[in-house]
Amino acid sequence: MVISLISKLTTDTPIPLSSRWSLFISIVCFLTPLLKLSEATTRKRILSKSAVLEFLEQVADVVPTLDDIDNLFHPHRSGFLALDGVWFKFRGMEIVLLVCFDPETFDIIEAAWSKEENEQAYTDLSTKVIQKLGKQNIKGVYGDGDKGLILSLKQQPPTTPFQVCIVHKEVRMGQVVPVKLVNISKRMDETTKTLIKKFQELFRAVIYANTKEESLSALKTLKTFTDYHPQEKFKRAFRSLLHNFKYTLTHFDHPEMERDNNLLECFNGILKPRLRLMKSFKKYHNLEKYLKLFLLDYRFHHLKESRFDDRRGLTPLECAQVNLPQIYNFLSFLRKTLHLNYLLKIS
Repeated sequence: MVISLISKLTTDTPIPLSSRWSLFISIVCFLTPLLKLSEATTRKRILSKSAVLEFLEQVADVVPTLDDIDNLFHPHRSGFLALDGVWFKFRGMEIVLLVCFDPETFDIIEAAWSKEENEQAYTDLSTKVIQKLGKQNIKGVYGDGDKGLILSLKQQPPTTPFQVCIVHKEVRMGQVVPVKLVNISKRMDETTKTLIKKFQELFRAVIYANTKEESLSALKTLKTFTDYHPQEKFKRAFRSLLHNFKYTLTHFDHPEMERDNNLLECFNGILKPRLRLMKSFKKYHNLEKYLKLFLLDYRFHHLKESRFDDRRGLTPLECAQVNLPQIYNFLSFLRKTLHLNYLLKIS
């Protein structure tokens, strides 16, 4: 049964791409407990976990890299960049996947993994991006205000505008001030609920202001409220807002930029479940191979999760003006287009 399921991954049976990928990953997860329960009896009847992983590694060796895809399809680039890091576990270690997106298409421009989300890691990533796009073609950068990212960007030309996504600011505030508990908590008294609602209202007035002057004025009002109600959660949230606050105002001076460009809505929803599976993989030198497959899958994935109508249902490559045929299986599509050969060795 498992052999036939894996075989479907490289055939033309019209199974949706997301289902095929989930099927493949499910096989890996399914085999692990099964082999533990009855390894001696199942070894002869189904593929072992090592055989499935070996097949995954073989496919990863054959399929093209991100650069190969760019050279093949020449996706359109808006000139704007969005950088972020997503952490995952691998062999008991914390690893961060640093990704540079095009915020208008959601397509991946460059990606790299690192053990630290620091200045050097972001500098290495930015260097690759600049080499690919050209420094003169970069119009603006978005990010979450990470310290390492900010330090790295200071090496860029000072005329390149940087905007901190205000959604990240609001999310961080919600992690400190329990705004989600206001409507559901039965233990929280009404006075506390009223104060939290007021703080949230004033906080949102700062980051969602219509002008720079309104934002700065709202910031003063929020500070007055925090000084008058010096609860630790309010003080922490206010300090978090002040951190790199000037970069939340960039869009006022550069109207071509948005104040929020929350790429995590799609990126986390699609890639994070795959990245969680990395903790089950053992071979450190295959980390690049696994990530290459995940990122390729993302670029050919239909953005059903997007809140933007003009992107929903399209792949990131299609959003980047790449004309793709109806794809049920991106592995099969690449095999045909590039005349690749996926071999499943069964011993």
